[in-house]
Amino acid sequence: MNVDQEQPAGIKVPVDYSAALLWVDGDRTLLTELVEIFLEDCPRRLHELEQSVIEGNAIMIKQSAHSLKGMVACFGARLAQERAAEMEGLGKAGDVANTSALLPQLQREFARVMNCLMGADWRGMN
Repeated sequence: MNVDQEQPAGIKVPVDYSAALLWVDGDRTLLTELVEIFLEDCPRRLHELEQSVIEGNAIMIKQSAHSLKGMVACFGARLAQERAAEMEGLGKAGDVANTSALLPQLQREFARVMNCLMGADWRGMN
């Protein structure tokens, strides 16, 4: 399966397969394990972030966003990393008022990453 074919025309794939493979020194089995861990853990982390935004807890916003940012680093998911970094910065600055506007964007991008990762055969890709 070619990940590029999974996205509608004009929409960039949210995951950089080459970067992900480099991250694990070409070990497709390890990459598959990282994908599985991410897919299991990410929804919980997104929920924690959402709760922190609802509660206006800047410290937890910063911590949750930082964790999410790190989780997608190995997949070369630049836009997801950028959204998480923005959220982390807002939390660090104590700017909880603007986190509500950013949260849906972050959630959408992480959903795109999860969908891309779920649809890919990481062991069999070239």
